Amino acid sequence: MAELDIISAEIFACKSDAPQIIWAKDMSPMFEANIIVKLKTESGIECVGGVLIPTEHHYDHSIVEACRNLFPEILGKNLEQRSQLTSFMLSRCVPLNPLAVSSIDIAMWDGYSKYIGKPLCDILGRRRNSIDSYASTPLFHSINDYVDFVKKLEAQNFRSVKFHTWCNIDFDLKMVSEVCPQFPSMKFMIDCEQRYNRQDALRLGNKLDELNFVWFEAPFDDFDWDSYQWLRTQIKTPVIGAGNSILDPHQIEQSLKLDIFHHARVDTTYVGGITQALKIMNIANKYNKNTELQSWSYPLGQAANLHIMLSHENCEYFEQVVPFEDHEHGAKTFIRTDQKGEVTVNSNPGLGIEVDWEVINRDWYSYLKLDQNGLKSETRSI
Repeated sequence: MAELDIISAEIFACKSDAPQIIWAKDMSPMFEANIIVKLKTESGIECVGGVLIPTEHHYDHSIVEACRNLFPEILGKNLEQRSQLTSFMLSRCVPLNPLAVSSIDIAMWDGYSKYIGKPLCDILGRRRNSIDSYASTPLFHSINDYVDFVKKLEAQNFRSVKFHTWCNIDFDLKMVSEVCPQFPSMKFMIDCEQRYNRQDALRLGNKLDELNFVWFEAPFDDFDWDSYQWLRTQIKTPVIGAGNSILDPHQIEQSLKLDIFHHARVDTTYVGGITQALKIMNIANKYNKNTELQSWSYPLGQAANLHIMLSHENCEYFEQVVPFEDHEHGAKTFIRTDQKGEVTVNSNPGLGIEVDWEVINRDWYSYLKLDQNGLKSETRSI
C-alpha cells in the first residue's frame, strides 16, 4: 500500500528541563537529551518515536549522526515492512546500533498503529489494561531526604519504590535499614548501577533479604556472570542486571539459559525498538522468566515500553520516573501513576502521546531531515 510509504524522515535532538542529576558517587551530572524521530507517510500519517540519551559533560550528538546513515535505508519503504526494515538497519555498518535504530522502529510501529486506528498494545495483542507502577527515585544526600521523598510518594498512591543511591555500602545499608521499616505497606527495590564488589553486594543483599526487597538491581557489571550466579546462591532476593549492556537477543537468551539473572532486564528504547523488544519478551517467556522493562525516559519512550508491558504477562512493573514533571519534556499527554498505584495508556491510536512540536522546535540543538529533496542538517549552540 503506497499510502504507507515513508516520504520523509526527521530527527530532533533536544535539550530539556530535566535536572542534571548524578546516578552514582563517581559520575558527573547527566545531560539527558530528548531524541525524537518523526516520519511522514504518503497519506500524511505522522509517525513518532523517542529515546532518552544520557551523557556526562554535554548533550549527545551521535544519534543524529547515526540517522544520517540510517534514514536512506527507510526512505521510500513501507510501514508494513517495519520489522524487516529494522532487521536490515541493525545489520548496517552504523555506530551505536541497536540504540540508533530504536527511535526509528518505534516511530514505524506508532505510524502503523495510527493507520489501523488502534493503540499499539491492541495491535500487539493486549493482555491487560494496566500494570503496577514503581517510583524510580533520584539520589538524595541524606537519609532524612529519602524518608521525606518516600512519604510524598506514598501520598501520591505509589505502592512500590526503587531507590537510586550512592553505591556506597555504608550509606546504602544505613539508608535501607532506616527508611524501609517506616513504610510497612510499601515494596522496595534498589539499583546499584553495576558498582559493587562481591563482599559489599553480599552485605547489602543480606539486609535486603531481611527487608523483603522485590529485587536487587545491577550490583555488578552486566557481563560479570560469575558474580551474578554466585550472589544468587547466597541470598533469596531476586538479582537482575542493569539492562543497558546486554542488548542482543542471542546474548539475552544465553544469559537466561544459564540462569544468570532472576529476570531479563532491557529497555525498548535501547534494544532496537518494538521489533527487538517483542523478541526478547518471547525469549524470556520461553524460560519462564519475566522481562522487567526499564522506562527511564521521556513520554514517547515511556509509552513504547508500556505498550509492550500491556501486551505481555511476563512483566510485573512499570518504572515511573519521579518527580513526574522532570521527564515530561516535549509532550502534551503524559503517563502518570493513578490512585490505584497503576499506569495505563489512553485510547488514542499509536503510542498515544501527543508531541508538543512548539517545544521541540524551540529546544532542538541538532536536527536532520531526509526527503525527496535531499538531506538537510543543522545545529544550534546550547
